[in-house]
Amino acid sequence: MEPPLATSPQLPSTGLASATAQSAEFASADCVTGLNEIGLISVNNISGDPDDVERIVALKADEQGASWYRIIEMYEGQQPGNWSAQAIIYA
Repeated sequence: MEPPLATSPQLPSTGLASATAQSAEFASADCVTGLNEIGLISVNNISGDPDDVERIVALKADEQGASWYRIIEMYEGQQPGNWSAQAIIYA
């Protein structure tokens, strides 16, 4: 079983949160200078809470070969507990 993703209770905006040694890591806006942007990912209709959304974003970033991701938008839909997010991924 992999360790849980370290996250902040708010939409991540500062610092770095690491999932596992081989997983993409969260990068704050002030840490992405010099990183190579390789794409944009979106997740929609994720049931749960912001931590669940961030775990899904990290998994999608891994699938696309990213080393880092930065969530640029996360919002709860009209139905409570139903989330969507967009993230920029970096090599």
